[in-house]
This record gives sequence, structure tokens and C-alpha cells, in this order.
Amino acid sequence: MTAGVDAIFILSSFAAPLAVTYGMLGHGAGGGASLSTSFTWHPILMSFAFPCLMVLGRWVYVTESLGDKQEQRSAHRGLMILSTLVAIGGYVAIFMSHAKIPSFFGYNFAKHTWAVPARICHDFLGYSVLLAMLYQAAVGIMKYRNLEAGQRSFPFHGSLGKVILLLGPMNIVTACLFWGWSPAFKVLVACLASLAALCGAFWPAPAKPESAPLAESMKA
Repeated sequence: MTAGVDAIFILSSFAAPLAVTYGMLGHGAGGGASLSTSFTWHPILMSFAFPCLMVLGRWVYVTESLGDKQEQRSAHRGLMILSTLVAIGGYVAIFMSHAKIPSFFGYNFAKHTWAVPARICHDFLGYSVLLAMLYQAAVGIMKYRNLEAGQRSFPFHGSLGKVILLLGPMNIVTACLFWGWSPAFKVLVACLASLAALCGAFWPAPAKPESAPLAESMKA
């Protein structure tokens, strides 16, 4: 993987969360949010978790800039764990905000009304992606430990990771449908999130096979 490709990966991963942060905190339509409110942190943290940290976690696994497979796997594990923790923080933020209403899964329990379809889809998809991410993190930790022992396991881990890489940014796109940003800014955020998802999920497979040993000492 060339330095140019590495640059595309990195730029695409940071573009979406920076745009979301600007859209939430800026003074344009749909902005002006305060960092002192829990809801503000939900889109910011989620946009850093999925189209940013998860994409970077995929990048370190396929780039040749980090050296051997041991370094790649260690960096991959660290970024994916960080991504999971940031996503949990994003969920805690929206939970605290919605618990005051209360409103969950797109349903307002105080007024007994449903939100718009895009909002309902966003909520259910969000819970699905978060649960899949937690499961993926647990599997990844076990897979890493097995690799340390020279054993291959959980062959579906990579495929599930790509699904999460696609669905996480897709949920940002569903949020754009009902958020108060201008149409042009919604299209921008949706395109940046989609670009990050496509880079993360469909970039060329790693040059070094999955069966490569974790450490040089294990090659014997």
C-alpha cells in the first residue's frame, strides 16, 4: 500500500467526524449545540467511533507502513477497542438525554407517539450496530489470544467487521435525513461517511495472510 493510499484512508476517516462536529457546534442550520448537554456528544462520539477509529483500525491491518504482522495486529486491536469505548460513550450520551423524556427506539413514552420513520430506523439500526460491535470486540479479544498461541479461530471476524464498518456510517446517513442541517450539508456529511465506509470495508485485502504468525519467534 502506497503512501498516497495511506493518506486517502486517514483523510477519509477524519473528514466525517470533523464535519459532524462542525455541524453540531457551528452556527448554521441544525447547529449551535452546547458541549454541556449530553445529546451533543452522541453524534460527535459516534462519528469518531465508526467512520474514523474503526476505519483506522482497518487501515492499520492492511497498510505496509507498520512493519510486521505483530505490529499490525496490536495497532488494530488498540484502535478497535478504543472505537468500541467511544461508541459506548456515544450511547451513554443519548441514553442520558432520552431518559429525561423518556424516549427510546423512536417512541415517546410520555406522549405515546412515534418519531418519523427515519428516526425509528436510526434508533433500531443504532442498537443493532452497537450490539454487533460489542460482540465483535469480544470475539476479537479471544481471536487475538488464540493467535498468540498459534491457533487460528473465528474466521468470520473480518467479514463481520466489514458489515459493521458499513452499517455504522450508514446510520449517520439516516440521521442526516431528519436532522436540521441544510440539504447541502446533509449531502456532504452523508458522502463523507459513505466514503469512509467504502474505504474501510472494500479496500484491498492485507498483503500478509491471516495465518501469518503473531511474532517472529513463532515461525519456527
